Amino acid sequence: MRVDFVIVGTAGHIDHGKTALVKALTGMDTDRTREEKERGISIELGFAPLLLPNGQLVGMVDVPGHERFIRNMLAGAGGMDLILLVVDAREGMMPQTREHVDILQMLELHVGIVVITKVDLVDDEWLELMHEEIRSQLVGTFFEHSPMVDVSSLTLYGIDTLRTMIADAITHVETKSITGNLRMPIDRVFTVSGFGQVVTGTIWRGQIHVGDTLELMPANEQVRVRSIQVHGEQVQQAMAGQRAAVAFTSVRNELKRGMMLATLHTLSTSRLIDVRVQVLRNSPFSIKHRMRIRFYHGTSEVIGRILLLREQEIQAGEEGLAQLMLEQPVVVETRDHFIIRSFSPMYTLGGGSVVDAHPSRLHRRHSDAVFEQLSRREGGSINERVLDAMSETPGVLLANLASAVSATIEEIVAVRDELVLAGDVVHYSGDLYFPTLLIARWSREFMVAVDLYYEKNTYDLWMPKSVAYQLLKGMGVPAKMVEVLLAAWTDQGLLEQDAERVQKRGRHIVLTAEEQQLQSAIVEELVNHPFSPPTVQELEKMYKGKEKMVRQVLHALVQADVIIFVSQDLFLGRSVLQDAEGVVQRFFEEKGPFTVADVRDQLGASRKYTVAVLEYFDRQKKTRRNGDVRVFLGRS
Repeated sequence: MRVDFVIVGTAGHIDHGKTALVKALTGMDTDRTREEKERGISIELGFAPLLLPNGQLVGMVDVPGHERFIRNMLAGAGGMDLILLVVDAREGMMPQTREHVDILQMLELHVGIVVITKVDLVDDEWLELMHEEIRSQLVGTFFEHSPMVDVSSLTLYGIDTLRTMIADAITHVETKSITGNLRMPIDRVFTVSGFGQVVTGTIWRGQIHVGDTLELMPANEQVRVRSIQVHGEQVQQAMAGQRAAVAFTSVRNELKRGMMLATLHTLSTSRLIDVRVQVLRNSPFSIKHRMRIRFYHGTSEVIGRILLLREQEIQAGEEGLAQLMLEQPVVVETRDHFIIRSFSPMYTLGGGSVVDAHPSRLHRRHSDAVFEQLSRREGGSINERVLDAMSETPGVLLANLASAVSATIEEIVAVRDELVLAGDVVHYSGDLYFPTLLIARWSREFMVAVDLYYEKNTYDLWMPKSVAYQLLKGMGVPAKMVEVLLAAWTDQGLLEQDAERVQKRGRHIVLTAEEQQLQSAIVEELVNHPFSPPTVQELEKMYKGKEKMVRQVLHALVQADVIIFVSQDLFLGRSVLQDAEGVVQRFFEEKGPFTVADVRDQLGASRKYTVAVLEYFDRQKKTRRNGDVRVFLGRS
C-alpha cells in the first residue's frame, strides 16, 4: 500500500454533515467525546485515515462548524492540503460556511472540492438552484473553479465518486518538505495507559524518528521520542504531510495545544512580529491601530495588540503592514500565515502573512526606511532576504537564518556561498559571515565614534580597548567579531593597536604654545635627573595656578609613551625604565637574587625611586619579591 503525505480536511457550517461525510468516506466516527455524542455536534478536531481507490492512504481532519468552536477549527486548518467544503443541500451557504471560506482563503489554501450533502432530502430542481447559488457565493475564492459533487452520507450516493475526485485533486497539492528542520504544531494532548501523555499533530516539515531528541516550544524543553503512531499503527518514523501521535520518555512542562515540536535549537520564540495584514473583503468590521486582537497561528491562540505602521485603520478588503505585539511567546517563521479575530466579542477580522518573525525593535510609524526594508523581506529574492536578515541580526546562526527567510539550511548555505562569491558577503573564518555593506557601515560608524572620543579626550592618543568594545557593542557588533574587526581595520591602515589599546592612524595631540613650553621643561628635567625627576606635587607647586595644565601635559606624555607612572605620584622616562630593567637583569644573571639596596647602588637612585621602580616591575611580572630579595623573571 502506498502512503501519500496529504491531509484532507472538512469545512462548513454546523450540522451540514461534515462528521457524517467523514464516516461515510472512512468508516470511522470522529465524534469521540461524550459531549459530542450527546449534543450531536463536533467540538474537538476529529481524525481518520482515508483509503482511496488507487491505494493511496491519506489523513482526514474533521473540524467543528459551530461559531463557538472556531478556535478548534483554526487548529486543524493550518495543516490541511485539500479542503472539502461541505454545504447542506437544503440550506446552502450559511454564516459559518462563509467564515470558514474566508479563513481558508487567508491561510492561502488552494485546492478544494465543494461537497453538497444530504441531497437525498431535496428534489432535483431545488438542488440545481443550490448549485447556482453556491457557485455565485464562491466567486473570488479558490473554490470558484473547484469541482462540485452531490452526496448522501445516509445512502452513500456519490461517496465513491468523491473518493475518486479526492484522488485526482491531491495530485495538485503542493507537497510538504520531508527534509529540513521539524515543525509539528500540537493540536491534541491525551493520556494513554502504558505510554503516558501523547501529543498529536500534522507534521508541517521534516521527520520524526523514535529515539530523536526534539524541542518542545515555546517551553524550550528537550524531549525524547518514545514511540510514534501514524493512522493508529506503531511506526519508527513519521514525516511531513502525515498526522502523527508521539509519546515521550518524560516531560517536565505541561503539554497543551498550541505548542510546537521542533528539531533541537532551530526555532525561537517571539512576542513581536512584522506582518502584512488584510481585512476580510466582506467584513463589517475594520482593524484599528493598537486594537486588541486574538492571533491564531498553527494550533496556538495568543492575545495581543496590532500596531499599524502607516494607517490608523484598515477597512474591509484592504491590507497594510503592521507589527503584532503579543502577550505570550509564539513560534513562527517568515511567510507563515495567520488569522486575526477581535478580542471580545469574537469575530474574524482577517489574516495575513509573517514578514519578519523576529524584528529587533518596535518600528517608527510612517517611516519610509521601515517600509523599504519590510518590502524587501516580503517580496525580494531569497538572496535579498538572506542579506537583509544577516544585516538585521549579525552573526545569526544558519538554523535561525533559515527560519527567518523560510528556507532550508541547504538553500541558505548555497545562497550564502553565492553571496560570498559575488562579494556581497565577507567570510572571515569559521561561521563568521557578514554582509560587505554592513562591515562598511560599522567601519564608518566606528571611526566617527573614535573622532567623538578624541573630541572629549583631547589629550589622548590611545583609546582603551574596553571603550572600543563598548562602542562596537552599541553598534550591534557581535562580541565574537570585535577583535576580528579591530584586526582587519589595523591591517587596512585605519588603526594602530598596542596591547589593550587602539589608536586611529595619524592621530596626534595638538598642544598650545604654553603647553609645549611646559612639556619641554618636564622632558628636560627627565634628561637632567633620569632617576629623580620632580613628583606631580612638586611640579604643581612649581607651576602654581597651572595645576590642571600640568596634569594634562603629563597625560599627553604618557599617551606618547615618553613617561610612565611607576606609582601614583612618581614618573620616569620610558627609556630610563628600559635601562633600569637591563641593569636588574645583568645583576641577577651575575650575582643572583637582589635587594633594594643592590639595585639602588647600581642605578644611583634614591631609595624612594628604587622601591617604586621595583614594585612597578613586580606588577609587570618582570620581577618577583620573596621577603627582602627579588628574582628577575624576564624582559617583555
